[in-house]
Amino acid sequence: MVIESEFAKLQLLPTEMWQAELRGRDDLDDAQKEEIVRLLTAHKEMHEGFMDGERVRERYDRTKEVFENKKECARSDFEAGDLIGSYSLESKLGEGGFAVVWRARQTEPVVREVALKILKLGMDSVAILKRFKVEQQMLAMMEHPNIAKLIEAGMTANGRPFFAMELVRGSPFTEYCDTRSLNVRERLELFSDVCLAVNHAHQKGAIHRDLKPSNILVLDDPSGPIVKVIDFGISQVTKRSQEHFTQAVTVPGEILGTPTYMAPEQFSQDASVDTRADIHAWGAILYELLVGSPPAPKGRLPISGEMRGVAGEAGRDITRPSTVLRRLDPGDRAGIARSRGVSGAELLGLVRNDLEWIAMRALDTEPEARYATVVGLVNDIRRSQANEPIRARPPSRRYVFQKYLRRNRGAVLAGCSITLALLVAALFSGNQARISRQAAEVAELARRAEQEIRMRSESTARRAERAESEAVEQREIARRHTYASDMLLAFQSHRQNDLRRTSRLLRQYYPVEGFEDLRGWEWRHLWGRIRAKTVVELGSYSERVLGALFCSNGDALVTYEDHGRIALRSLNEEHPEVLLSASSPLSRLESSGGFLSANPGATMIACLHHDGLTDDYLVKIWGDPEGPPIRSLNVGSRRPTGVALSPGGDLVAFFVPADGQATIMEVTSGAVLHREKLNRGNYSKLDQEGACSFSSDGKLLALGGGDGRIVILQVPDWTPLPKKPRITGRVTTFAFSPDGRHLCAGSLFQDPRVSVFDLVGDGEDIHLSGHSGFIAKVAFSPDGSLLASGSGDQNIKIWRTSDWTEVANLSGHRDEVWSVCFSPNGRTLVSSGKDQSVRIWEVEDWLKEEEAALNLQTPFSHMALTPEGMGALTLRNGKVSFHGDVPGAPETHPVDFSHASWISGDRLVCGGTSPPEITIRDLTGGVEQRLDLPSEAQNLRYRFLSESGIMVVLMTFPESDRVRVDRYDITSLSRRSSTSVEISEADWQNLGRHLESSSFSHDGGRVALRHDWDVVKVYDLVTGELVRVLDNSDQHGVQGLCLSPDGETLAYAVRKRPVIEIHDVATGRSRARLEGHNMVIRKLDFSPDGERLVSTAIGSEPILLWDTTDWEQVASFEPTVGCVSPLAWFLRSGEEIVIREDLLGAKQCQFRVLRAPSEERITQYEGRER
Repeated sequence: MVIESEFAKLQLLPTEMWQAELRGRDDLDDAQKEEIVRLLTAHKEMHEGFMDGERVRERYDRTKEVFENKKECARSDFEAGDLIGSYSLESKLGEGGFAVVWRARQTEPVVREVALKILKLGMDSVAILKRFKVEQQMLAMMEHPNIAKLIEAGMTANGRPFFAMELVRGSPFTEYCDTRSLNVRERLELFSDVCLAVNHAHQKGAIHRDLKPSNILVLDDPSGPIVKVIDFGISQVTKRSQEHFTQAVTVPGEILGTPTYMAPEQFSQDASVDTRADIHAWGAILYELLVGSPPAPKGRLPISGEMRGVAGEAGRDITRPSTVLRRLDPGDRAGIARSRGVSGAELLGLVRNDLEWIAMRALDTEPEARYATVVGLVNDIRRSQANEPIRARPPSRRYVFQKYLRRNRGAVLAGCSITLALLVAALFSGNQARISRQAAEVAELARRAEQEIRMRSESTARRAERAESEAVEQREIARRHTYASDMLLAFQSHRQNDLRRTSRLLRQYYPVEGFEDLRGWEWRHLWGRIRAKTVVELGSYSERVLGALFCSNGDALVTYEDHGRIALRSLNEEHPEVLLSASSPLSRLESSGGFLSANPGATMIACLHHDGLTDDYLVKIWGDPEGPPIRSLNVGSRRPTGVALSPGGDLVAFFVPADGQATIMEVTSGAVLHREKLNRGNYSKLDQEGACSFSSDGKLLALGGGDGRIVILQVPDWTPLPKKPRITGRVTTFAFSPDGRHLCAGSLFQDPRVSVFDLVGDGEDIHLSGHSGFIAKVAFSPDGSLLASGSGDQNIKIWRTSDWTEVANLSGHRDEVWSVCFSPNGRTLVSSGKDQSVRIWEVEDWLKEEEAALNLQTPFSHMALTPEGMGALTLRNGKVSFHGDVPGAPETHPVDFSHASWISGDRLVCGGTSPPEITIRDLTGGVEQRLDLPSEAQNLRYRFLSESGIMVVLMTFPESDRVRVDRYDITSLSRRSSTSVEISEADWQNLGRHLESSSFSHDGGRVALRHDWDVVKVYDLVTGELVRVLDNSDQHGVQGLCLSPDGETLAYAVRKRPVIEIHDVATGRSRARLEGHNMVIRKLDFSPDGERLVSTAIGSEPILLWDTTDWEQVASFEPTVGCVSPLAWFLRSGEEIVIREDLLGAKQCQFRVLRAPSEERITQYEGRER
């Protein structure tokens, strides 16, 4: 009904208007639009007098006459069983635009099934009748086995034309090929057969114009499949065949065919259509045979001549078959290939070669570019199957050659084999004559090539070695630079008491295999400062250790770890650890103290325990740590801190931060004796405040809470003392002095001081400064002479209670210190903390001054320190005096000398002038060895080089302007060398003034002297030659001369600016310029191994230490407060640096020694610690 109603509306419009209307109608599909176009076009072609009265009456009369003769014609259309001539209709096979095809049975003259095509009722326009006639005539002309034959033509009783054709019982072409999985070659054979059938039609002057798989039927036959072309309903005659028909039947503007298979010119009103339109359709069918789908549709059916360009563009946009296959999903491509009997890759290879070129030429937009005839298309297909070059493809030489090889593979292989055999035979016979001659040439070439290759390989290897060496060198330089920077940071961290950072910086330079050990004097010095005095570190714990204390006998420790693990650990390694309480995941305490306590004397121990079942906290009390607890007191679900036991163990006190309240309970009964409110409750996660402590006699109890308030109660009436001390911040720890006269307290976060309160006198309260972090724990020694404080700054400080001064700083923990406790005898101290470690310290070692200062009265003409730096001798007016730790030495030496130095701690090497001699003496003056020098020698000057045991003696003689230099081995007093050196008077005077400077090489073989102010001269004291002269007149003065131990490097300072110049003695070239001081530099000294250089300046400048490999600063040492003009030098062992400082306002100087443990000692200690 839709078609009829639309036709009724549109037939009244002009052609252009109804065409535009149909283009804009999206509610109609293509089939409906095609039918409406057909009806409107037929309507336009009708004769103008088609509906006038006379014609209608004439047709009515003719129809009436027919009806009267044939009653069966009264029906509007035919049905199964109707008889048309000798044909009985059986079933409808199909229906087109203007005709219906029936399967019918012919009854005479033969009985057979036929296809009967009858014009539809009402389709009797002149154009349709002529087209029907043309189809009938064309079929009559066809004489080809692959074209359905015409059997008979006629008119029905009601005047409708029909014709009978051969009935083809087959399947559409592509459907047949796919259902039977024909391979590509079988498909192409059928395709060629049916192409030749259409070629026959072309030869008869017919153009099919509607070739498509459904108009090509394939039926099975015992002899093989037979292809039939059907439906010439819209065919057209060629110009040369129009003479057989009365006139052409195609109406201008009429578009007929199936768009998917139509050539572009079939869409045009004015373009001529010839046989090449059918060739385009064959290209589309071949395309579908190859890839399973026809070329991409060119869009909707054009309905005007304006669409010619659109159709042409659509033709150009056809995707190549190989591209279609590549873009398919792998599964779909495999399915298409499987139906063609090949794999996906094989199908792509078959299509991509000749067949794609053939299909795309047949599908070309321009008719002139297509095959001229169907025979040309078939011939190209057959050439392709026969491996011959096709016409559709550009004939490149490579392509033609490939085809030749494929076509004649056997012959080519045979010919190549024969040719190769002949060539090999010819070459063999010819080469035999040249082998002997060429052998020598080849050998020579091989020898040269091998030599060249070897030389190149060696050169490449050398370059690779140099590159590797340079890379390693650069890596080591970078490591040394980093090491120098890290050492400066480590010293800075140590001065700030940041032991964790200091330890981390030191640890990263432990020796690693394959890398240079960069650790120098400065590393070993810092290591000793943080490690050397620790007696033992009790391994590493799995949790933070909140508390540790000694048992009553001092041979065991009780430790309290986070998560509530309590253990008894014997200091005797033979006894295993005893677990008092296991850890619990729910009992993480997140706090630093107050959970482990002992009564004075440590006869009873109290610990906090969390019950995971009831979620309550218990205070467990032990009399014997190796046994079960004697009491467990439930103190509620809110965590307490500051647990404390009375001296008799009958009372326990604790503070609950959440309540802001302290509670005192009786141990035996568990009864609460007293509660003291101190502050408002603290419900935050940082509820770490609270402390309780009983005095040694049990008469006082100190309580502290969250706001710094401290209450001291009298036991047992719980009345407060009048004194009401207070500190800043939250109270964390208490300690009564053993005599009960003082109470010490510490607080959390705000105040890093230790507060000391006088409880019995009128003295002022004292606040001890020194820590930089919060105070976690304070503890008195058993005799009350010392107070220990542990802090969040990772340090433990020892204070002398007689004057409340700091006497030691114990550094070694790598994180916050949370617990300190003296042993019962007061000689050792145990500490624990956040770094999951427990450490035991020997208190007496730490009470010794780390850098023992030796004070001497000034002036003196000569001074020498003992080899260990603990004592000294001075020379005043020829008299030797001893100072400091010099066992067995008298106060003064009984003999006069001009020089005296230490050979060992109890022996001296002395130089005299009257008489000239060298003697080896003990401390009392006894002579062990004596060496007489020439009696006529004058101006004797001695220099003992302790590093090599060489005594250098310089002397002059009357009537000689040269200086004699003798070198003696002090062990045997034998002379090692003697020479004369020409030294000016000025240089001689400088040599006299600078004999105490480090201007000699360690073996005495070379000496550096300043000439005037600006020139430095280096003499060889073995040969007497002047080795080097360095002119520094632009620097305005030279001072602080120092030769390296081997005499090859000279370091000196200049007066113009505070820099140190480093020169190579052999070449005189500058090696480095060191900048770091701000004031004029006074003294330089190389370490005995030459790896370090120490420098000092005037004023209160820091002492600097330099690495001599890259000449970078690696350490700095601050001078003592109140001292100026430091001088520094290494002692003979190389493990000590001596610093001399003048005290301001006094005729005194002090000597302090900085020590660095030896590598052997460090290795032994590290092995013991592990």
